[in-house]
Amino acid sequence: MKSNIWLSGKKLVIITAICIMLPFTTSYSQLEDLEPLGTEEVPCEPENFSTIYDQQKMDSLEQQKVAEWYSLAREEFKYNNYKRAIPYYWKVVVHNNSGKFKVAFSKLAECYYNLNLPDSVLLVCYRGLKAFPDQTRLHYYAGNVQDLRGNTQCAIPHYEALVKESPAEKSYWVKLAYLYYKEDDCPNAIRAQQKVVELDSKDAEASRLLAEIMEKCGEDPLKARESAWRNDPTSINNAVEYGKAAFERGLYKEALEPFESVIKLDPKHLLALEYMGRSHEGLNQLSKSLTYYKEILQIDARNVNVLCLTASVYGRLHEFPSARRYVQNAQKVDPGNGLPNMIMAEIYENTVQFCMDQRTDKKLKYDDKLVYKYSQDELRKATKDPNYASEASRRINQFDPLVPTKEDVFMYKNRMTTNDPCYSWINQ
Repeated sequence: MKSNIWLSGKKLVIITAICIMLPFTTSYSQLEDLEPLGTEEVPCEPENFSTIYDQQKMDSLEQQKVAEWYSLAREEFKYNNYKRAIPYYWKVVVHNNSGKFKVAFSKLAECYYNLNLPDSVLLVCYRGLKAFPDQTRLHYYAGNVQDLRGNTQCAIPHYEALVKESPAEKSYWVKLAYLYYKEDDCPNAIRAQQKVVELDSKDAEASRLLAEIMEKCGEDPLKARESAWRNDPTSINNAVEYGKAAFERGLYKEALEPFESVIKLDPKHLLALEYMGRSHEGLNQLSKSLTYYKEILQIDARNVNVLCLTASVYGRLHEFPSARRYVQNAQKVDPGNGLPNMIMAEIYENTVQFCMDQRTDKKLKYDDKLVYKYSQDELRKATKDPNYASEASRRINQFDPLVPTKEDVFMYKNRMTTNDPCYSWINQ
């Protein structure tokens, strides 16, 4: 089934839930007084927009009274008193002749959304969009409800409106690509997913998903990108896209050629230099990868990602003090970034393996356990960064059997620093 590609991989479950922030139930049996007067269901918008509040409309009313209602609604809304805010917002909506309080529609939709009343959300959204088509927030709520109900065709126009209004919002493009794909609209699904990759070039999962969509739709993304580059070898963009496609497939040697062409055209192209380093790293040519990473740092010494890449390579080369120094430099640049902590944890792992390999006795010793604890400590710091919290937590759990137990600590008289000479660099 086509939905499988959206569910494969540990990160893809996020895609199916993106933008669905509030707790709707799977059954929409809960109704209320404000349902449309007509009972016949239609695929998208309600057939009848009349409510009890329209029946209570006063023909002549000072707009100052509307302003008072809006103020009362806003106070209730501020304290999450949604049920109490709803009547005031409806009075504003029904009696607002000036258009001044058009935001009342989106606030009203949000009230129903938070109260888990999707039918009323749709009534408000479609009624509001007829009056004020520029109210993007109404598209947001209507799109979410229609998607939750499985009404893909009804949801798509709302997400199309959202990406038109906010073309740099990645989450909207992610959802739109998913909806297009569910509707077997391959060209638009590919176009939307390409936009996701364009907005976040470091999202490797998005790039991988794009390739899968293209393959499921009968297209070969790698060959297409290679052809585009070879047909126009002066195009830096085509070269980068082909090189990235090859890299993401693990074709590191193949990726080198297009990135080398980019560097010939633009010697300071940081992305091409980074991928050259990463490709050589993938080929286990670590010294060559360092050459490119250091070239980047000569241009941009505060590049946290490359500082961490450099640290990781030094860790693999067993040059642990150098590895730690680059991690520390990265932490100075961006103290709140969890990536340096993730890399430092990796370096500690490497040093345990290295030190155990130096011994004839391969048993896990107390000092080895201490270093695994240091790795855990770094991972706990990384959990403070939402970008790395999930992966860091997973790795922390993996280390639980390897760190010192209470009995170990007691037996070694609460010693929490390493004595093994192989780990001497840690205490320096």
